[in-house]
Amino acid sequence: MYGENLPTWILLIYYLLFLTTFVIATTCIIRMRIVIASVFTIVLLFSVPVVSILNGIDRASDHNELEHLLFSIGQGETWAIFVAAGHLYIVVWWIIYLRKIQENRSPAQVSNHS
Repeated sequence: MYGENLPTWILLIYYLLFLTTFVIATTCIIRMRIVIASVFTIVLLFSVPVVSILNGIDRASDHNELEHLLFSIGQGETWAIFVAAGHLYIVVWWIIYLRKIQENRSPAQVSNHS
């Protein structure tokens, strides 16, 4: 029942990124910027880890969480595809967020140099 786990530092970075994403997505909603995408991101932030943990409980003892996920994706398991797609969406959300920041800063920098 208890298998290998990922190193603690990897899990720490993973959950810190999720916490940072939650704070920034919440701020986006409050400021009325990319609201729909941010709401969906927050839903995924809670559902992806829960689905991943619940389906990782019964993994093979010689697999860590990532190996189990990759193996399950290869088997075409729905939960694994959901988790992978959820992570991909969060990465896309970060790209959109960072581009919006860049767009908002660019006009101000141009007007300051004129």
